[in-house]
Amino acid sequence: MPDSAGWIRNAATGIIVKEQHLLMIRENWPRPDTFFLPGGGQQPGETLSECAEREVLEETGVSVTAVRLAVIREYIPARHQDMTPTPSGATHRVEAMFWCEIVAEPALLGGHNEDDLQTGVEWVPLSKLEHIRLLPPSLPRIVHAMVNDPGAGAVYLGDDHD
Repeated sequence: MPDSAGWIRNAATGIIVKEQHLLMIRENWPRPDTFFLPGGGQQPGETLSECAEREVLEETGVSVTAVRLAVIREYIPARHQDMTPTPSGATHRVEAMFWCEIVAEPALLGGHNEDDLQTGVEWVPLSKLEHIRLLPPSLPRIVHAMVNDPGAGAVYLGDDHD
């Protein structure tokens, strides 16, 4: 049964691939050295694609254009006993992942409004994705599929945890 006391947070992230590397954020949540796509919560009056573009810039310093919706993913912490609640406190997160193209890139990665838990920004080789701690864990499969078939339609992952 749904938790009526909780709330849903919409979010958007960017999938940015350059020269067989994926732009990733490193954090210490929920465990040290966990990698995420850059992104975050949607603001009122902002489209999800605008949210992805803003969040990527804030967290990495890279300016992007969200080209197309790639994935819709949900995360409901109450369904995963080994996970902690989201840092925002939301009890349900709906995340739109967008395939993005780079507009401008700084000489040194780093955003002007990084997340509190963020410990770094890195271009991670696609060949290493299966060997690092990622959220969601299905990210290597998603990214490799998109790189191999850029025209593929959007995917709904549901409450993707593994």
